[in-house]
Amino acid sequence: MNLIKKLRRQFIFLATLAIFIIVAGALGLINMMGFYAMREHCLDTMTYITQNGGTMPSRYHPADTASWGKDFFPGITWPEDTPEFAYQTRYFSLRLDSSGRITAVNVKNIVAFSEEQAVEFARIALASPSDSGFLQKNKARYGFMKTTLEDGSTLLVILDCTREFSDVHTFLSYSVWFGFFCIILYVLIFAFLSKRAIAPFVKNLENQKRFITNASHELKTPLAIISVNAEAMEMMNGKNQWTEGIIKQVRRMSGLISHLILLSKAGEATRAQLQFLSFPVKDMFARLEEDFDLLAKDQGKKLTLSAEDGLTTRSDEKYLSEILHILLDNAVKYCDDGGTILLSAEKGKKKDTLRLSVSNDYKDGKDVDYSRFFERFYRNDESHNSKKTGYGIGLSIARELSSLLSIPLTVEYKDGRIAFVMIVKTK
Repeated sequence: MNLIKKLRRQFIFLATLAIFIIVAGALGLINMMGFYAMREHCLDTMTYITQNGGTMPSRYHPADTASWGKDFFPGITWPEDTPEFAYQTRYFSLRLDSSGRITAVNVKNIVAFSEEQAVEFARIALASPSDSGFLQKNKARYGFMKTTLEDGSTLLVILDCTREFSDVHTFLSYSVWFGFFCIILYVLIFAFLSKRAIAPFVKNLENQKRFITNASHELKTPLAIISVNAEAMEMMNGKNQWTEGIIKQVRRMSGLISHLILLSKAGEATRAQLQFLSFPVKDMFARLEEDFDLLAKDQGKKLTLSAEDGLTTRSDEKYLSEILHILLDNAVKYCDDGGTILLSAEKGKKKDTLRLSVSNDYKDGKDVDYSRFFERFYRNDESHNSKKTGYGIGLSIARELSSLLSIPLTVEYKDGRIAFVMIVKTK
C-alpha cells in the first residue's frame, strides 16, 4: 500500500500547509493590529504633551484637540478614564530656538535621564529625518516627536514606550506558541481522521487490484489453450501467417498480464517484506545476459555488459533484477537497428554507492519528452510507435519498484544514446 501511504502523507502535508497559512496569517494580522494600536497610542500621548507645551497636565479636558479616543480600538480614552495616567507617563522634553540652540530641558517626569543625558539622547532624535519615530537605548524603547512652533522654535518630546513595546512582544510570543500548539493539535487530529477520509479511495483501489489480479489469472487459461491449439495447427498444417499472428498476439497478451500482476504486487508490497542482502553485481548481470543476449541478436542488435570485478550491492535482489529486466526489455525493443545495448555498473560519485545503467542507441530521441516516460500507458508517437509491442506500463512498474527500494531511477539522453540510471547502495 505504498500509494496509499504516499497519498495520506501528501493529504496531511497539504492540510497542514493550509492551516499553517491560515494561522500564521491570522496571528500576523492580529499582531500588526496590536503594534499599530500601540504605535498610535504612543504618538497620541506625545501629541497631547506637545499641545500642552511639553508637559502632561494632571487632568484631561474634553476641549483639548489631541486625538484621544481615536485609537485603533474605539472607546479607549486613557486620560479621561484613568486620572493616574499623567503620573504613569515617563517622558522628557526640550525646547530649541530657531538657531537650534537648546533653551529649556524638562526631565521632571523621568528618572532614567539626567539633563546632560537627555540632551545627548535628544541629539540622536534631532538628527533623524523623520518628525516622529522610535529609538532604542539598551533594552529600553523611546518614542520621539519634533514639532516646529509658530515662533520658529522647536519642541522635542521623548516618551518612554518600553512597557508598550514589551506588551506587544509578550503578546507576539504567546500568540506564536498558541499558533504552534494549534497547528500541532490540528495535525494530530487530522492524521487520526485522515484514515476515515481516504477509506473509500482505499477500498476502491483494493477492489481494482483484486479485479486485475483475478482477471489476469482467469485470462491465462484461455490464452494457454489458444496458444496450444495454434501450435498444434502449425504442427499439422505447417506455419502460416494466421497461426504466427495468433501466437504473436497470445505472447503479447501474456506479457501484458504478467506486467499487470507485477504492478499489482508492487503496489501491495512494503519495505518490511523486502530482503536486503549483499550480492555480487556480476552474478546478477550474468543471469540477465542469458535472458536477453539471444533476443538482441535475433533483432540484429548487440548486448554488452560492463561491470568491475568485486562490485557488490545491498538490496532486494529479486526486485532489483526485475527493474533491470524491464529496462533491458525496453532497451532491446527500442534500440536502433544494429545498435548496442549496454548494461553497466561502476562506482558512484558518493562513497558506498554504485551507478547502474541501461543504455541504448536512440538517434530519434533528441526532442522526446522524457519527463513522461514513467507515466502509466504513456507511449510517445515517435519513440513508441505501433511497430513496437508493449502497452507503456513497463517503465511505470520499474519506477514503482525503484521507489519501493528507495532507489532513484532517472532517464538521460546524450550523444544519441538514452540511458536509465539508478544509484544503489553497497552497504
